[in-house]
Amino acid sequence: MRRFKDISIRGSLLQSSICLVLITLSVFIVITFARAEWSSSATQNLPLCTAENEQRFPVLITDGEDGAIVAWSDARHANRDVFAQRVSATGDMHWNADGIPICDLPSSQSWPLIVSDTVGGAILVWGDTRHGNQDSYAQRIDANGNKLWNPEGMPVCTHPTLQDDLNAIADNKGGAIVVWEDWRNGNQDIYAQRIDASGKPLWEANGVPVYRGEGDQYDPVMIADGEGGAIFAWWDISTPNWNIFAQRLSADGKPMWNSGDGAEGAPIPVCTAIGNQGAPVAVSDENGGVFFVWSDYRNDPNFYTRAQLYAQRITANGDALWAADGILVCDLQVNQQQPDCIRDGHGGFIVTWWDERDIFADIYAQRINANGEVLWHREDSDSEKSGIPVCTEGGVQRLPQLVRTDDAGAIVYWLDYREDFGDTTEDAIYAQRLDADGKPQWQINGIPVCSAPNSQITPQAISTNTNAAIVVWGDARGSDEDIYIQRIP
Repeated sequence: MRRFKDISIRGSLLQSSICLVLITLSVFIVITFARAEWSSSATQNLPLCTAENEQRFPVLITDGEDGAIVAWSDARHANRDVFAQRVSATGDMHWNADGIPICDLPSSQSWPLIVSDTVGGAILVWGDTRHGNQDSYAQRIDANGNKLWNPEGMPVCTHPTLQDDLNAIADNKGGAIVVWEDWRNGNQDIYAQRIDASGKPLWEANGVPVYRGEGDQYDPVMIADGEGGAIFAWWDISTPNWNIFAQRLSADGKPMWNSGDGAEGAPIPVCTAIGNQGAPVAVSDENGGVFFVWSDYRNDPNFYTRAQLYAQRITANGDALWAADGILVCDLQVNQQQPDCIRDGHGGFIVTWWDERDIFADIYAQRINANGEVLWHREDSDSEKSGIPVCTEGGVQRLPQLVRTDDAGAIVYWLDYREDFGDTTEDAIYAQRLDADGKPQWQINGIPVCSAPNSQITPQAISTNTNAAIVVWGDARGSDEDIYIQRIP
């Protein structure tokens, strides 16, 4: 604009007019963007990020106001970065179009995780290759998207060896606890770190061992113990069969459980039955303890083609309350996989899974009380533990997941291939709401969340205060993968 500075009053007026038009246009654009709202069409949905190149693996938490804070892995700058966006309860975008950078260093930042900071903001954790091997870093942002820690993130673990398969939870004290698979001892062990609200590590530098033993340990999961520590579980392949073990770390990172079979702090066995056990999931029992559910091949130890789901309840002291090696969740002799759990608000939990009792994989669910008794029964089944159908539509349904509702029920959402009777193309996302008795509240076999062309992958969801849910996913309807979001119903 400098060339208009001394030309004439007309030039000044022209300059002012241009500025006014530009300002008006800018305000119009901002207002138009701010007025984005949820789509009512399952084939359109609300685009969250459509920047060039691909965006993948979205995760989200509630913003405390019936909206969401979302983070994802973003390749708009060639190397992967972590970006985030806040969406209001009405579908408005609070931050810049296509999101704000959380970390966009020249190295790769990927596989973001997100937990609440308990005051309207978020703590994000990701894998980071700025030093060569993958390390883990974290950042905290407030409700306005401002970074509260070092602009490049705070180190969680920068040990020279690889850290992989990160998981994170809020510690309910304004900080976070992070767990990962770690190769510093020559095999795959489980390590963890706690960081406070200022990003300061509270445990030993580069993490403390949750379990450091012979062989490899996989897929660590955890829940907060309500006292600043956490309860962990993983599957261990160092024994002849793959088994499930657990440990609790205190708020200062010290082991609290001991099986008595080895050194101090030896983890407790959750299940050491014949055959392989793996892929545990965990949910609080609302009394300081935990429910675990896992895939179990004890009834098919030779072929490993038919897993069944088992569960166990462990107290805050590490004592198992149910039968040794767990109780059956579903007693049908069919393949059952990918369990997910939520607490029911009454001391028990709700679990969902897919199984192949009807050839194609369908979605089922069950509610189990604090004593291990099943509460949902199918009227047309002779089995007390067959679960209730959530979706038995033609084709394959997979990856069911749960969010809570206020009535001790749940919203289940899943990947659905009913349009092609396979599981490789034309994914869709469907959902169903179940009440406290397991009765479907929406149309039979679910309502479409997204049925746009091409693939929808890795859906994640949160519940709102209105018995609804916000679902986000990676979407390939365009030339590359983008992030879309939808409120249901």
